[in-house]
Amino acid sequence: MNGAFKKGIAAAAILACVSFAAFGQAKMQVTLANYQIEPTDPDGESLVTYGAKFGVLFVPVNIDNNKYHEILNLKLAAGEVPDFFYLKEADKLNNYVKQGVAAKIPMDMLKKYAPNLLKVLADNAPGYLDMGKVKGSLYGIPAVNATNAFHIPLVYRTDWMKKVGVTKMPTTLTEFESLMYKFARNDPDGNGKNDTYGLSQDGLNAVFGAFGLVPFDHNSKGAAGTDYWLLKDGKVVNASIHPDVKKALALMTKWYKDGVLDPEFITGENQGGYWALSHAFIKGRIGFTTRANYYHWAMPGVYNDIAEDGSKTPCQPGANAKELIAIDPKITIGLGPSLMGPDGKQGIKKYNMLMNFYCFGKQVEKDPAKMAKILAFMEENANPDFLVRNAIKNGTRDKYWKLLDLETETTTFIPPYDKDTGYVSRIGATLLRAELPFPMKSPSNMWAYSLGYDKLGIDNLIQVGLPVATKYKADLMKLRDEAYLQIITGAKPPAYFDEYVKAYLAAGGTEAQKDAQAYYDEMSAK
Repeated sequence: MNGAFKKGIAAAAILACVSFAAFGQAKMQVTLANYQIEPTDPDGESLVTYGAKFGVLFVPVNIDNNKYHEILNLKLAAGEVPDFFYLKEADKLNNYVKQGVAAKIPMDMLKKYAPNLLKVLADNAPGYLDMGKVKGSLYGIPAVNATNAFHIPLVYRTDWMKKVGVTKMPTTLTEFESLMYKFARNDPDGNGKNDTYGLSQDGLNAVFGAFGLVPFDHNSKGAAGTDYWLLKDGKVVNASIHPDVKKALALMTKWYKDGVLDPEFITGENQGGYWALSHAFIKGRIGFTTRANYYHWAMPGVYNDIAEDGSKTPCQPGANAKELIAIDPKITIGLGPSLMGPDGKQGIKKYNMLMNFYCFGKQVEKDPAKMAKILAFMEENANPDFLVRNAIKNGTRDKYWKLLDLETETTTFIPPYDKDTGYVSRIGATLLRAELPFPMKSPSNMWAYSLGYDKLGIDNLIQVGLPVATKYKADLMKLRDEAYLQIITGAKPPAYFDEYVKAYLAAGGTEAQKDAQAYYDEMSAK
């Protein structure tokens, strides 16, 4: 924070207190540290507007988002604890609780002053509020990414399905296997050559999902991605060593041997460029994939977008759909449901919805009136009225943004704010904002809901990075990838999985699981 801003904040606070004190009405001061693109003016429009509404003086604590925790930690160490602050890194919550800088948030206060906030979390992200608990007490209100409510897509070449005589989307692993064999053996592209396969690397997500697992996760660049944790017999287990992985790998071994799994699955489906593209699918090598997100596969007109004048217009193709159309406009695709496996489990990978946490400074524990005020503006973010929520998020309607269509909650920014992304920080809107998981109503989201993609996604039990688990993760995921590859390609028998598990535990997996168990026990303690 520069000197001018410090002086401005101090002057604004002093002037406000002096002004109100003259009439015997000293205004309550609330310091705020939240996500920012640019520093907030102490007299920012949103701070003034909502300060008047809630009867407080909002004082910004300007922190460069690129160095957020570094700067916040210095302030905390100096005893400068904001009344309200967000955690850019969710795994910091336990540390701040142990340091004694985060306040307990009583549930009775939440119920009294933020009932809509509780409702939107309970309705759309059940269990996520518990992630903000340490030893049974709530310290962090979760910020939840609503767009990750949808699981990854299951995409089929429906023109190939028609060619091989299948009219129904697979719903079970058995039906899926039958179709994959037909894609590999029945010449679905009609070129008279034996050059097609059922699936490749990304398609394996659907198979693991049929066993209730997400053990095989990479980020868009192919590096080791998120750790997925689950409960087995009441204990936290990393999904990559769950016993049912062995069953899924045995099936993949059979498919690889029979030429159903693309022998080039090892290198992945994307060959460079935009991460979401499945070149193996686009080029007609495979007939099924789970790569990218559902909207990357939207064909023209599968839903109507809202134009700038508020009218409905057929949607443009997604990234993969556009590539397919360029190759052959007659290609057809369809998005199917997650598969049910032999043990009745059903699901597929879903990305973590937890983004971060919102915390109150420890001093607010002893000031219930201030906690009530903070909860009041958080409750504004949870207002059932979209227009109210969007105003706190983006500023005054018809000054910064306008509504195009209420049914789909479609808005557009008014020039010059359509290109000025920093204005929301300057006016203080970002300091008052809380990300909550309201059901999304945009046309593309409604299409995803119609597909049932908000159902049967596999949730990760622990959605924060854990110190010990993170320390070993790269080595453990490398060990996992090597073992899975050897088993699938037949270099090692399926029974080798048991040896892999022993090696995994010896290479840091035991410590990682202890770390995960300790975190879960603290989070779930009553």
